[in-house]
Amino acid sequence: MYKHFGWRYPEAIHYGRLKIKGASLSKSVIVEGVKKGAFRDWDDPRLATFAALRRRGITPEAIQRLIVDVGPKTADIVLSWENLYAHNRKTIDSVANRYFFVHNPMKLNVKDTPHRISAHIPLHPDQPQRGFRHVEIESKKGKASLLVSSDDKRLFAKGKKIRLIELLNFEVGKIGRRTIDAVFHSLSYREAKKLRAPLIHWVTSNTGIPCEVVMPNASVARGVAEDACRELCPSEIIQLERFGFVRVDRLNEKLTVYFAHR
Repeated sequence: MYKHFGWRYPEAIHYGRLKIKGASLSKSVIVEGVKKGAFRDWDDPRLATFAALRRRGITPEAIQRLIVDVGPKTADIVLSWENLYAHNRKTIDSVANRYFFVHNPMKLNVKDTPHRISAHIPLHPDQPQRGFRHVEIESKKGKASLLVSSDDKRLFAKGKKIRLIELLNFEVGKIGRRTIDAVFHSLSYREAKKLRAPLIHWVTSNTGIPCEVVMPNASVARGVAEDACRELCPSEIIQLERFGFVRVDRLNEKLTVYFAHR
């Protein structure tokens, strides 16, 4: 046709398709999956659609940086999720406030604690100007009760010293199936460093808000988020310390967030 009309043929560049490991980008496959109920919708966390990535807290800037970084190729390109996560981490790390989330909580009872302990926890470790979360811990009859993640149970051993971040150091006593009994050791972080005590996060017993984290495989991790999370807004991207970056999806009687990456 170009030859017939005497037109100059434009320069054409043929490039391969982008693929991502473990996720289908085929519209026909996704449509069929949504129709049959295999996926909840186009923003199902198991998908790599823009809608799904946005719901998980993957930013447009991260996607753009990844595409520019890869550049046009004639062959199909298979991307790794980690490539995308690395770009997103650089985008959100400096702006995401930090909060505590206790996954599958266990009760921690610490005896011989001071009557009252105040914790001043920064919203961002590198930006103190952003403010702090203030938590008051009161011991009743010399015992403080807190919630810790059962994921940290592997760190516990009788006699071992452990630090609750920005709060206190304790010595592990009796380890039960859902309860840990411990004894207060000291307050200072310097002492924890000297003891090489592992640091774990926590939430005060009888406080916090129920929290559900929708994971990339559509499973749900349940636990308790600290009280300060009651002030969050939908679409806000935060980091649940020692768990990962998440995007706030809904906040009512419970907090629902979508997991982005670690």
